[in-house]
Amino acid sequence: MISSSLDPVPLPIAAGSFLDRQKPQPLYRQIKSWMLQEMDSGRWPVHYKLPAEDNLARSLTVNRGTLRKAIQELIAERRLTQIHGKGTFVISSQQIEGQLADHLNAFSEELMLQHIPFRTEVLEQRVVVPEPRINALLNLAPGEALLHLRRRRFVNDAPIILTDNYVGLALCPAIDRENFTEQRLLSCLETRYGLHLSWARRTFESCTAGAEQARWLEVSVGAPLMYIEQIIYLADGRPVERSDIWIPGDRFKLSSIMARDGKQTLSNSLHESDFAATRAATNGAASNGCKT
Repeated sequence: MISSSLDPVPLPIAAGSFLDRQKPQPLYRQIKSWMLQEMDSGRWPVHYKLPAEDNLARSLTVNRGTLRKAIQELIAERRLTQIHGKGTFVISSQQIEGQLADHLNAFSEELMLQHIPFRTEVLEQRVVVPEPRINALLNLAPGEALLHLRRRRFVNDAPIILTDNYVGLALCPAIDRENFTEQRLLSCLETRYGLHLSWARRTFESCTAGAEQARWLEVSVGAPLMYIEQIIYLADGRPVERSDIWIPGDRFKLSSIMARDGKQTLSNSLHESDFAATRAATNGAASNGCKT
């Protein structure tokens, strides 16, 4: 029997107790303010997947239309984003993300598909209590322990990737005793534990190597790296695995294949002059010392 700990962590609210129906402020505005507090406090970190709308509305004791109005305003303000069929996610208001792939393959599977030999070295494999952000992203209760797996992979005796994986123990009991030198993590989740890994969200960011990444990737401190954060979900929307991935900048190339169907998504009436006011406002804010 699946433990109740697999259910999403209950929201830190008591039946929408923060809502004041006597206030002149509309309920959706109160909900929006609460959501902003959750995001700004870090309780809902970037990439956090919100509960399903019907569950959240029920917890808040409001109808879905009221909740949806708050969500739509936060989407317009680039605090939330919705992925069709996947859910609503917290995003960074300071960054723009692009969807670069539509099929979930592990890095090792990509190497195998390209017939590139590699070997794996396990650097750490133990049960830990991670930082609260990781538990939040995996819908685990604060302080709940999980597997931390750190590995690096070599091609031609050169380390090409360093990964930190986090997996909850409720779905995968005894996973900390598996041999990940000989088997791949995603394959283990699917074959050993019978999980249906449905989809993942990946974000890409350039960074420089700190002392720890430099040590394991055998590069200089400050060397350019590609950093990838990945969260893998089951078909029912539950997150099952989160990864930090670092790849040396001179050992990684990102490519994509895109199609254009011939239909313009922007109106033909849009011209350069339409953006003049935006540029002027941005320049004015910058000259006043505002962050844009």
